[in-house]
Amino acid sequence: MHFRPMPILTVLTLAALAFLLTLGVWQSQRMAWKEAELQRWQTAAANPARDLDEALCADEPFEGRAVGYSPEPESRANVRVYGRALDDNSPGWRIFVPAAAPACIEGGIMLVETGFQPLLETGGAFRAVSAWRIERPAEPGPFTPPADPAERTFYAFDRDGMAQALDLEPGVLSDSWWLAENTGEPPAFLTATPPERHFAYAVTWFGMAAALLAVYLVFHGVRGRLGWRRG
Repeated sequence: MHFRPMPILTVLTLAALAFLLTLGVWQSQRMAWKEAELQRWQTAAANPARDLDEALCADEPFEGRAVGYSPEPESRANVRVYGRALDDNSPGWRIFVPAAAPACIEGGIMLVETGFQPLLETGGAFRAVSAWRIERPAEPGPFTPPADPAERTFYAFDRDGMAQALDLEPGVLSDSWWLAENTGEPPAFLTATPPERHFAYAVTWFGMAAALLAVYLVFHGVRGRLGWRRG
């Protein structure tokens, strides 16, 4: 067998192969992570609701734990956090109000989701929240838009900005947990792209890598740079 690779084409092909294989591995890892997260949320949903103090202070708290909670009189002060509806993944504003937190929670005040306001008129009317679970506050990412405390609009948890918007003392808001709507379903970021779709993406990237390699070898064969020599 003889093989005389074309230098520039080989370098470009190796770079493209590395890129495609990296994407395939990344999608495989995302699939495994999402499967584990969905299983964890399903396990949490299967647990009976506990009193808020017990769920956060007596028990080992875990995200998704359903809690029995009696809302305090509606607070006029609220903040809006961009999110998606649990039922149809439509965009909108999650409405949060401050409430007294259990004694074991640092800060003394935690946010409680009281409703969801669809962003688009076609998304329906405002929906009040009637059941809760404990959830980690949404963390900002590299592309999270800036908050607007003056308009009380946020795209992730902002301890100081939200305290300012709610006219609270700095540092009193808990950044450990907040109470979020509980429908028994996992959050939208896990269900919008299910593990099966990540598997399909991984197969696509790996398939493209295999096709690229096949084209590379065939091209060399046609050019007489790859073949079998007869002895």
